[in-house]
Amino acid sequence: MASLVFLALRGLLRSPARTALVLAGLSVTGALLLDMSMLAGGLQASLGAVLSRLGFAVRVVPRGTLPFSGDVEIPDGVALARAIAARPGVAAAIPVVGTNLYVRAGTRLVPSFALGVPGGGSGAYAVLWGRDLPPGGSSPESGPVPVVVNRLMETLDGVRVGETLLLARSAGPAPAAGGAPEVARVVGVGDFFFDLAAQRSLAIDLRDLRRIQGRPVGGASLILVRMSDPARAEELVRWIDAHAEGADALSIRGFLARAGSRLTYFTQFSLILGTTSLLVSFLLITAIVTLSLGERLGEIAVLRAVGMTRRRIAALVLLEGVALSLASLPGAFSLGLLIGRDLDALLRSAPAVPENLHFFTLTPMAALRTVLLVLGTGTLAGVYPGWVAARLGVAATLHGEVLT
Repeated sequence: MASLVFLALRGLLRSPARTALVLAGLSVTGALLLDMSMLAGGLQASLGAVLSRLGFAVRVVPRGTLPFSGDVEIPDGVALARAIAARPGVAAAIPVVGTNLYVRAGTRLVPSFALGVPGGGSGAYAVLWGRDLPPGGSSPESGPVPVVVNRLMETLDGVRVGETLLLARSAGPAPAAGGAPEVARVVGVGDFFFDLAAQRSLAIDLRDLRRIQGRPVGGASLILVRMSDPARAEELVRWIDAHAEGADALSIRGFLARAGSRLTYFTQFSLILGTTSLLVSFLLITAIVTLSLGERLGEIAVLRAVGMTRRRIAALVLLEGVALSLASLPGAFSLGLLIGRDLDALLRSAPAVPENLHFFTLTPMAALRTVLLVLGTGTLAGVYPGWVAARLGVAATLHGEVLT
């Protein structure tokens, strides 16, 4: 085997410049394949990492939707959350409402996303500094409504802990019917895990938000379920699906599957470009190995004459294709990660992409898939020239070499 490896490398190094150019081309196609492998599952892997970090094993959403994908709410979501909290293995069930509010800070009136939660400690966001919302909400007589704002409101709008804001349903001079504006006080600054890049967000007690909306507490945009026994998550999903009308229960796996069904464009795009890169790699390797073989037919004939079997000759040529693929991998990964980083930054700059999500994520599966496909392509590309070399006529070839 060592002798075959030596001969394969020697054959490729007969023309170092040509081999270097082929390796450069294979690095580019390998980089494209790696990027497409990262894109195919990168967004779901990134989303799964964020979901796991939040610590909620089950999410209950309005039937047929994803959280905050519209104004649809779970009917009687608060009551459903109480029923879920009483189930075995459940540590907490938190109803959440997502809506839009207008915030006046000084002379500026800006739209923001309001996250209504039942008091502090919900886990739907993380307080960075200041304090969380107090439990129990507030009343119009108790003073300003406590809110937690995201970092963008602090850095872009200059909103600081302790500052007073005005919250309203509409941007007009008169509030919408049934939704009087309320004075709010910033008690903390938080990290809202699914914020868009340019999204202003604030957290407010669920009852305070409903009072501003002029609506009774009842429905919920989302119910977050934290499990004390994660092994019972799928059992809870089945129970909710059987007993809750107008709601779907999703484990992390189910949530990713539903999100993935809406990302088929990226999967198809990566499949087309990945297949193209494999085809180009196949043609490059086949061409260079065949060309190299044509230049040393006499050498192959001599090896056959001294006793090397047809099988070992075919294996020698196959090894050349594998060696080219293997040598291209470092360049493919380096170039692929560099290009993927820039493409990821470009896609994440779109206005509707949460800032904690990534499109191009290098996972062990993406890396393994790339390595196996590149090496498999190199092996297949050596089949035809290997077949030609194995069927080479020894006497005729040596006679032709002597004459030339």
